[in-house]
Amino acid sequence: MTKRCYYDDSYTMQFSAQILERLQFGTHPAVILDKTYFYPTSGGQPCDTGLLNASTVTDVTVREADGAVIHVLASPIEADEVMGQINWSRRLDHMQHHTGQHILTQSFVQIAGAKTVGFHLSADSVTIDLDRITIPSDQIDATEDLANRIIFENRPVAAQLREMDDQEGVRIRRLPRHLLTEGLRVIEIKDFDRTACGGTHVSHTGEIGSIKILKMEKRGEKTRVEFRCGTRALTDYREKNRIANILTALLNCRLIEVPENIDRQRDELKQTQTALKQASNLLLDQEAVALHTNAEGIPPVVMIVFEDRDINELRLLATKITANSDVLVLLGSAGAKSSFCFARGEAQPHHMGELLKAVLQTFGGRGGGQPNLAQGGGFPASREQVEAALRTARDRIGHA
Repeated sequence: MTKRCYYDDSYTMQFSAQILERLQFGTHPAVILDKTYFYPTSGGQPCDTGLLNASTVTDVTVREADGAVIHVLASPIEADEVMGQINWSRRLDHMQHHTGQHILTQSFVQIAGAKTVGFHLSADSVTIDLDRITIPSDQIDATEDLANRIIFENRPVAAQLREMDDQEGVRIRRLPRHLLTEGLRVIEIKDFDRTACGGTHVSHTGEIGSIKILKMEKRGEKTRVEFRCGTRALTDYREKNRIANILTALLNCRLIEVPENIDRQRDELKQTQTALKQASNLLLDQEAVALHTNAEGIPPVVMIVFEDRDINELRLLATKITANSDVLVLLGSAGAKSSFCFARGEAQPHHMGELLKAVLQTFGGRGGGQPNLAQGGGFPASREQVEAALRTARDRIGHA
């Protein structure tokens, strides 16, 4: 079985090893080594990546049958001896967050009496799940303060092996089915926390840099805590600070005044939208009267082509024209996304949905609706094409 060297040393980035076995992992070549510093995906922590000779290590996993560490490769390796190179930035990120998780978990225990029942680390998010539904905001702040104090004190972090029955004072979330070390591996943060864990960790808490809680959200009977450590915390702060500077410049206010300014502008926008809707409705009333007055033929038809007019506005206009009339309405809008709306008064026998569907089929378009109102379109159409479609509709209803 592969010797897992990362248990004793999380900082070695280059190593040599012998290939014990070559195999296929799905569609990719893979190898098993006599020893490795590559951490395989397990315990909520993603695997390391890097190189074996010139071949990229894309995944590292464990074979259930015997616990061998499988290194999945981008290309085959011919040599029997390999030089391994770990991706340090990824390894450090995982070390910072896994150790940071231990500190944050213990801080929640001490401040809020909340235990961690789940941990997830990925490239997009880092979370722990607590066995509490709600935690007061002052306890959240106190937890974050305690966690960062432990980091700033730069306490030693060390791994030790214990007998399985020696679990006093050790926080154990879930024991592995099979121990891969000669005893229970415990990560100790001096005078603060002892946790059974098989992951990679920093040697001193100061290397984590900082811990920032980003979000707390209820998940059933649990609370999910999203947080960032180290480089990710810095990147998150940098992006949020950039956005904060943009907002203060746009709103011409201090950062603390941004929420109040946004609330005020949102209220003003709602008032403006209400006034605009009322004015637009009044204009549509007037437009509907004018178009109805100009209806011609037997049966009377209103037929008109617009440019880039919204389908919702066409529908509202058609509804207003036919509200108290037996007139037929054939409206169209030319543009990148054409729009058609056909409507009729109650006394007219023509089925607008079938009429529109038949007309648009000749243009490769789709549409339909009810007997008194139908709409469709969505395809590019010139003014001439829209006019041709409306004339076809008018001819189908036997307009004279």
